[in-house]
Amino acid sequence: MYKTLLQNTEKGTKNQKGSIFILSQADIYLRLIQLKLDELIDKRLVRTFYDLFVTILSFRNRSMGLLLSELGGYIKGFDHSPAGTKRISNLLRSKKWKADLIDDFLFKRSKARIGELQESGKRALLIWDDSRIEKPESWFAEGLCSVFSSKGKRLTKMKKGFYRPPMSRICVPGFEWTAVMLSALGATPSVCQMSWWTTRGKFKEVGTNLIYRMLKKISLELGRTALHILDRGYANSQMLEWFFKFEQDFVLRWKKNHLLVHHLKGEKKTHLLARSFRPQYSRLVQDKERKKIKRISIAWAFVQHPDHPQQDLTLVIVRDKKNFNSPMYLLSSLPVQNQAQAWEICFSYFQRWDIEQAFRFGKSELAMESPRLWFWENRLKLLAIVALVYDFLLLLIRNWKAAAMIIIRRWCHRTGERYRNASIPLYRLRSALSLCLFFCLAQNSG
Repeated sequence: MYKTLLQNTEKGTKNQKGSIFILSQADIYLRLIQLKLDELIDKRLVRTFYDLFVTILSFRNRSMGLLLSELGGYIKGFDHSPAGTKRISNLLRSKKWKADLIDDFLFKRSKARIGELQESGKRALLIWDDSRIEKPESWFAEGLCSVFSSKGKRLTKMKKGFYRPPMSRICVPGFEWTAVMLSALGATPSVCQMSWWTTRGKFKEVGTNLIYRMLKKISLELGRTALHILDRGYANSQMLEWFFKFEQDFVLRWKKNHLLVHHLKGEKKTHLLARSFRPQYSRLVQDKERKKIKRISIAWAFVQHPDHPQQDLTLVIVRDKKNFNSPMYLLSSLPVQNQAQAWEICFSYFQRWDIEQAFRFGKSELAMESPRLWFWENRLKLLAIVALVYDFLLLLIRNWKAAAMIIIRRWCHRTGERYRNASIPLYRLRSALSLCLFFCLAQNSG
C-alpha cells in the first residue's frame, strides 16, 4: 500500500507533501537493507517489509500496536485486512532471513556515524543498559522466562492513605532486553545494537556471554573510537577485566560499597575513600529526570581496583550541593588533569538518560510489549523492525529538524504551558506522522 503511494507521487495533492516526504525518506533509509533482502527473499515480501515499517511508524496503540491482525489493514487496505495479515505473517515466518540482518545494518550505520563524529571533533558515546519486556498474560509462547516486573513495582508503590502493598519481589513472564545507543554530548542518539534474549528453554542465553560478544564485536569493528557509558548494574570486576582486555575506554558508575585502592589512603570502600576528597569546582546543571536546575560539585582521585592493580583509573565524585541526592561515583579509564576533563566525564554519564528514554519510548509508544507471536525467531524479527522505526524517528530529529518541526506544527499542534516548556519532540513527531500518513492512506484508498 505505502510502496504504491510512493511510486504514484505525481498524483499527490498539496496536503500529501508531508506524507510523500516521509515515505521517500523511509525508502532512502531502508534502501541498503531492501537490496540485501532482494537477494534473499521474494520481491513481494520486500515490498511487505517496507509497508510493515511504515505501518508500525504510523499505527499508535500501546496494547495492540504490533498485533498482525491490526497491522494487516494498513498493508492491503481495511477491506482486505486478512490478506495484509497473511503477507506480514509470510514475511516473519520466512526462513531465508534473520533478525541479524537488521542488527548488522544498524551497526554499520553506527560505524559510519562514529566517523562523522570524529571528523567534527566530538567524542562518540556508546551507552549500555538492560531492560525487560513483560508479558504477564502469556504462558506458552517460545522464549518466555521469569523477569523482574518494574511495572508491578511501580503499581504497588506505597501511597498515602492506602493499604500496605506487597513487599516481596514481583516476577512475571517475559524476556530480557540489552541495548547499546550511540550518542555524543549535545547530540541526538541513534540505535547501535538491540538484543532480546531469554534465560529458559531452547533459546536460553547467559547475559554475561551476550555482553561479552557485543563488546568483542565493537572492539573488532570500531577499535578504540568510542567511550562506553554504563550504570551500576555493570559495576563489577569482570566488566573491568573485559574493558582492559579489549582496550576500551569507559565511564562506569561505581557502587559505594565496592573496594578501591588509593596510593595514600589504602584500600577502602568507595564512599569512605571519597570522603577524603573535598569538592573542587561546582556549577549549575539541568536535572532531566527531576525537571529542575541544581548545583553540583565535582572532585577526582586516581585509584586502582584490587583485582587489577596494574591499571590506573580515575574516580570522579559528583555531589549535590544541597544533599538532596546521594553522591555519584564515576570510575573511568580516562585520565583527568583539569576540571574540563572531569566535567566531560560527568556530562558524558548524564547522557546515559538517552537510553532510559529509548526503553520508555519502545514500551509506551512503539508497543514492544504487545506482540502475540508463538515463535521466538518471528518475534525477534518484528522487534528488530521496531528498532529500525525508532532509529528512523531519531534520524528525522537529527538530520531533518526543520522539516520535523513543520510536520509537528501542521499535524500535532498543542497549546498550554506544559507543551511550551516540555521537551518531548519525539512523541509529538510520532503523533504527527501517524495522522499525516493515515490522511494520505485515506485519500488514496478508494
